[in-house]
Amino acid sequence: MNDRITPPVIYDFLAQRVLGQDDVLRKIAVVVYKHIHGISGGNILLIGNSGTGKTTVMKAVRQFYQDRPELRRFTAMAVMNANTLIDEQGEVNINRMFKNIEIIARNLLGPEVTVESLREYMEGATVCLDEVDKISARVAGKVNVSGITIQQAVLTVMEGETVFYDTHFRSGDRVEAVKIPIDTGKLLFISGGAFEELYDQVFKLVEDKKDERRLQEVAVWNDEEGRMNRKIVFKLKDCLKLSDLFGYGMMPQFISRFSAVAVLDDLGPRELKQILLTAEDSPFRHSRDFFRSMGLELHLTDDAMDAIAGHAAQNTRIGARALREVFNRIAARIEFDPHESGLLRPDGDRQVIVIDRQTVLDNLSW
Repeated sequence: MNDRITPPVIYDFLAQRVLGQDDVLRKIAVVVYKHIHGISGGNILLIGNSGTGKTTVMKAVRQFYQDRPELRRFTAMAVMNANTLIDEQGEVNINRMFKNIEIIARNLLGPEVTVESLREYMEGATVCLDEVDKISARVAGKVNVSGITIQQAVLTVMEGETVFYDTHFRSGDRVEAVKIPIDTGKLLFISGGAFEELYDQVFKLVEDKKDERRLQEVAVWNDEEGRMNRKIVFKLKDCLKLSDLFGYGMMPQFISRFSAVAVLDDLGPRELKQILLTAEDSPFRHSRDFFRSMGLELHLTDDAMDAIAGHAAQNTRIGARALREVFNRIAARIEFDPHESGLLRPDGDRQVIVIDRQTVLDNLSW
């Protein structure tokens, strides 16, 4: 049934929705392929600064399942913060994860749900655990007991045991308790976190030459000086070892359950410009819809988009989220009263707001 769905097919679909993360998407394509073909060992851990696309990757995987009717039993995707596995009493409650999956699976199956169909959909689920860096065994240099406990609880599920999940089914006027055997080895885990301190941790190790890793130097042309300069380049994905994650506070047994660890690149001006133009939640698209409600068209010149993307790229810690901050600084005063902005231009029978490079620079300077 799924013979035509190969890793390249999955990659091509994801690459249309996630920009600038080709290496990560290839790894995601492989683990999704393993999942839908019942091959074990397909879990993946995503590491990347805020705004680099971890959530976008998860949404793209969900859309891939949804766009193919033959993959319907895999469409139950539970996205949750790892810390939410702690209940109100401060105890780890892994049942919260299964309850989340059950709710989604029941919504997919509708009123005709059966014990067997629910089991099938729950076993085919993808679990997206976000902010797994927050369940480190150490926080601010101190032992984080809850983090250790959550890692151990999730590890037990990822090891592929059969658990008996308690739920209820209605039979006529009665509600009956049912135990459903769930083979957790069939679940796919896509986990992610910023791991912010990991960048500094690894950089320090490499800078101090604690092992064989070394910082790289590249030649960069300086227009102002008219000559080549040497620049130190550090990319976490080129230097990361599993032992670095252990040093960060992730248990070796926990990390070993991931067949792949993928580090997302910080987004550059080219990727940010494309996101500004095409992303569903692009601030430019939202602002354009806002002006259309007034009968006005919004136009960004190409050099204006370059300026916005270049400015946003300077803040590598928040990635694509910087686009919203930068664009909103430009659009805020124009949106309040576009007719007094001085940017309206007649274009046939339309009124167009034109934002050029100078407008961007003027609005970013205050």
